[in-house]
Amino acid sequence: MRYAPVPAAEYGAALMRDHGLPDELGTFLTDLFATLLDGRNARLGDGVHRVLGRAPRDFADYVRETAGSGAWAD
Repeated sequence: MRYAPVPAAEYGAALMRDHGLPDELGTFLTDLFATLLDGRNARLGDGVHRVLGRAPRDFADYVRETAGSGAWAD
């Protein structure tokens, strides 16, 4: 699996053009993803520690460990 970043505007245009989403929904999703991916969510907070009582993990570390375990094998 490989991640390929797609600009929010390009993603929204493809939703409307290739999948027939109404313009207003495509615009909403474009704005939503632009906000979600603008960097404000790039840092780990203390919520995991407060709720689970352990330090948070980086998602990339989780993916490497889980992929290596074979849990996602066919």
